[in-house]
Amino acid sequence: MNEQKIGFVLALLLAFVSTESGSASRQNPQWKGKIETENGIKVVRNPAEPMKGTVLLEVEKALTINPYDQPDVGMRSVRFVRDADGTVILFDPNDPEAHRFGPKGEYLGSFIKKGQGPGEFSSGMGFSLILMGGRIWGTGGMKLAEFDGDGRFVREQKLKDPPSIIVDENHYLTERTEWNKDRTEQTRIVSLVRITKESLSDVREVDLIKGIGIGSIRNKSGKGGLVDPWGTPNLCFAFSRETQKIYAAVNTEYKIFVKNLKGATLSIIEKKHENVRISRKDVETMLGTIVKNDTFKWMIDSYPDRLVALNSIQPLANGGFLVRRVSGPKEVEMDVFDGEGRCLYALKPPQGISFDSVTFHDRGFAMMDSTGDYSVYVDYRIKNLPENFAKEQYAR
Repeated sequence: MNEQKIGFVLALLLAFVSTESGSASRQNPQWKGKIETENGIKVVRNPAEPMKGTVLLEVEKALTINPYDQPDVGMRSVRFVRDADGTVILFDPNDPEAHRFGPKGEYLGSFIKKGQGPGEFSSGMGFSLILMGGRIWGTGGMKLAEFDGDGRFVREQKLKDPPSIIVDENHYLTERTEWNKDRTEQTRIVSLVRITKESLSDVREVDLIKGIGIGSIRNKSGKGGLVDPWGTPNLCFAFSRETQKIYAAVNTEYKIFVKNLKGATLSIIEKKHENVRISRKDVETMLGTIVKNDTFKWMIDSYPDRLVALNSIQPLANGGFLVRRVSGPKEVEMDVFDGEGRCLYALKPPQGISFDSVTFHDRGFAMMDSTGDYSVYVDYRIKNLPENFAKEQYAR
């Protein structure tokens, strides 16, 4: 082979090596995320692999609360809210009942009454509790009630839009649905609502995110639909009181819009992600015994062949946030982002624990454990990420 041909071959080899090296560099887990500006908005594009890789969490139980140890507890379904100081409230969202527990699990008493009077909530109206500014806020039945930190009733306000997230004493986020004329397609909208002093005169100040043709998996016949957290196109949103930022996305893609309370987009955060493909057998397993009934077999054929990308978003006290990412049929993993929108870690749960219903806080996470005869509250401390899960680093 003459020198010219040898030089040509060497050049091709060098070009190939250079290309492969460049590809490897782009896939390097240490790559910190490409930050660009498009139309005056910061866009952060993260690769599939996070900066610091995937971490299998090592945990230990820090606290267990069995509400049924108390004689007056009659909750059938149990949810919880946890304050930054470790105070826990367990409540029934269907048949209003709520019980307070201290940071060490000590019982502090009940404070919610069923009914229609001041500070009371009716059954079957979607009751929920929120902790904010040392106060307890109850919502349900188009009503917002304020209680002090000890559960004493302060005031209430009637509403025309149901609250999803309380922003402050005068504002909340609501998610509403609008249909087209034929009622064949729905649009989901998240709006910031200002609470006025007059009953039922709340003002929708700004629409923050809108999704068309989402909200349910429609029956191909046009009659009825299915809603679940795994395959249903929907909106996903959260609010950080520390940074006053709103995180919003359509859950079918890994693209999160960071907005202020005026509705302006501050940044867009993307992460390379391929939605999980599923088979009809997977769908049948996910939906369970309901699809054995001929009336509901349409769900199998109507279900998408890919799952959604996002399950939920949770802001963190250090300015970052967590994304609960759908990783398989009824499976999720957690991605941890810093305040700039760069993906730091992917978190894998310890064996026997699922991330689909946990709430992270300053030292770890909490969940309702339903593996026994009834649900108990369990708080876990994370042992192997002290630089991220240390005192005051994260908040509820």
